[in-house]
Amino acid sequence: MIHKIVIAGVALGAIVAFAAVSQPVQAGGCVLVSAKARGLGEAAASKRSQAKLVHNISHWAHKNQLATVHTGHAPTDCSKGKAGALFFCTSSAKVCP
Repeated sequence: MIHKIVIAGVALGAIVAFAAVSQPVQAGGCVLVSAKARGLGEAAASKRSQAKLVHNISHWAHKNQLATVHTGHAPTDCSKGKAGALFFCTSSAKVCP
């Protein structure tokens, strides 16, 4: 009886492994790219954050050997630091090949 259960388990494992390997591979998925920056003014920090985001997107595209990428909406969120002197901004965007 135990011998039959072992054979059935091995057979089931082989079927699952074959099914997992035979699924088509996606041609690259979308990723979330973000950048952080700080500055004395909110406008300066936001501009710097957007510039770093563009650099990070270009770096990601080059690293994945992509000539062009599609970028979604890139919102920027800014807040004042704890000390109150600096603004901290974070920009992010969804990037797809």
